Amino acid sequence: MGLSAFPFTEYKYICGHNIEITFMKKVFYLFVIGLISSSCVSSKKLEAVQSKLDDCNKTSEEQASALNAAQIQISNLQNDTAAMQKMLASIIADTVKQSKEFHQNKIALESLQKMYKQLNDQIGNSKSESEIKALLGDLQRSQEKLQAREDALVKSEKDLQASTLALAEKEKKVQALSKKISDQDSIMKALRWKVATALKGYVGNGLEVVNKNGKVYVSMDEKLLFQSGSWDVDTEGVAALDKISKLLAENKDIHVVIEGHTDDVPFNGKGNVQDNWDLSTKRATAIVHILLNNKGIEPKRITASGRAEFVPIDTAKTKEARQKNRRTEIILSPNMDELLKAIGGGN
Repeated sequence: MGLSAFPFTEYKYICGHNIEITFMKKVFYLFVIGLISSSCVSSKKLEAVQSKLDDCNKTSEEQASALNAAQIQISNLQNDTAAMQKMLASIIADTVKQSKEFHQNKIALESLQKMYKQLNDQIGNSKSESEIKALLGDLQRSQEKLQAREDALVKSEKDLQASTLALAEKEKKVQALSKKISDQDSIMKALRWKVATALKGYVGNGLEVVNKNGKVYVSMDEKLLFQSGSWDVDTEGVAALDKISKLLAENKDIHVVIEGHTDDVPFNGKGNVQDNWDLSTKRATAIVHILLNNKGIEPKRITASGRAEFVPIDTAKTKEARQKNRRTEIILSPNMDELLKAIGGGN
């Protein structure tokens, strides 16, 4: 962020502007410096902006947690489905076996009942009444055992029906959640294509558009948006952001997170920028203001976040690595409301 010095020439960095001061013009620029410094943002406004950014970051984290909870819920449901299918197969096999036994027992029961009736008709004229009564007692006990087995088979059949219904309900819920996630994934892939098409002239020239974790990431190099140490967006950057704002106005269910990133070189500029945290936050907020020039975008859809140097793309301590890390990311994510409703309905 330093500037080269020439004979009798000095450079001053004031409130985001590089000022060239020659030996003969120092008195004049001292007056200009006083005017520029008077326009710097007060510390109270900075605190208010930081408080708003903290709230926005919290909202972003809650949405990320909601998506993670949805993925865990689907995983649990899929595990339950596998267990239920295994149990269903076991129940079906056992039911087939019990059905055969039931059929055999039914035939045996009908035979015993017929024999019981015949013996009961003959008991009055039989000389071996005691023997017949003993036989009838045996037959009665056999009949009771067969009836008990029949009752058990009926209960097993009811349990099977209940298990089948429960399994079908779980499968239905898994399919519904999977479809919602699949639909959202398709929407985000289509959105990525639209963004890449709209920004065709910028892709590969300081701008990259990728799908990651179910979201669309638009990564813009510092050189496309800002001068070194500044948060005033260049004309070319404004043109690119205008194209993005039109897509956001057309896709009203998309939430937007703006993340400012710096390299790991400590900020040593002057003015009302304290450090890399402050610079990255100011850059993110500057982009939000440009996007909101499009009245078709609701402000509540956008979150501004400064990440300073703590989320680097490349951790190497080289000029090339630091250039990669000085970037701004516009992260587009789907509306989670419908997915949250689906999960809540299953609790």
